[in-house]
Amino acid sequence: MVKYGKYVALVAVAALAVGTLTLAGCSQPATPSTPAPSTSTTAPAPVLKVVTPGTLIAGSDTSFPPFESMKGNVAEGFDVDLGAAIAKELGLTLEFKSYKFDTLIPTLVAGGKFDVIMSGMTINDARKLEIDFSDPYINSNQSIAVQNSSTAKTAADLTGKKIGVQSGTTGQAWAKEHIKGAQLVPFDDALAAFSALQAGKVDAVVNDLPVSAAIVKDTTRGLKIIQEVATGEQYGIGVSKANPDLLKAIDAALAKIKASGEYDAIYKKWFGVAPSSN
Repeated sequence: MVKYGKYVALVAVAALAVGTLTLAGCSQPATPSTPAPSTSTTAPAPVLKVVTPGTLIAGSDTSFPPFESMKGNVAEGFDVDLGAAIAKELGLTLEFKSYKFDTLIPTLVAGGKFDVIMSGMTINDARKLEIDFSDPYINSNQSIAVQNSSTAKTAADLTGKKIGVQSGTTGQAWAKEHIKGAQLVPFDDALAAFSALQAGKVDAVVNDLPVSAAIVKDTTRGLKIIQEVATGEQYGIGVSKANPDLLKAIDAALAKIKASGEYDAIYKKWFGVAPSSN
């Protein structure tokens, strides 16, 4: 019985040894540990949707100095320089394309022609039904300009007179509401309205103050501003409602340009003074 017990014990030890060797021979090589997934919540920057890759195309009425005007075939002005600075922040280049002012919103809404409107466009509720606007980038009022020989002093002196306005503008809306019996004469652009005033075809022009001030500064035109109208308007960059990522990027770029002092430099270049802090 003792011999038999030893035999059983030896068999058990041998079986255990064989099993251990078998398991060792079947084991797989150790695999490197996989890093845990990142828990960062930072989303990648969105790819901006633009008509032409690498380019920010601005639709504009380029007859609106000092915001935009043509020097030969090249657009220049406050909006142009500001637009170039914004495009640079977005990693894009800027291109200006000329359109009639009252066609800008429907063309942007239709899509495929340009990405934004930069055209001294006032932010208002009616326009916001159709497009979105950036944060305001400049303040403006309206103004009334006449020939130097005119005896008119205020809007009240222009009752029933011919008033030149640019089609589709807030100036046109203001003149219709506030000048009694006005015979509004619409023009495609502000420069055409002022040319008609010089020629005596209209008695006055109602237009955005910064533009009117720049135009009458040329003394050869023989024009003057008789009244500044406090309308408290603000200009914004128009963006399609279908392009919210572009709007957010433009607002961020505009804030950065203002914080860096670049905005102040552009403003002083075109208006000769530093921007008001109001």
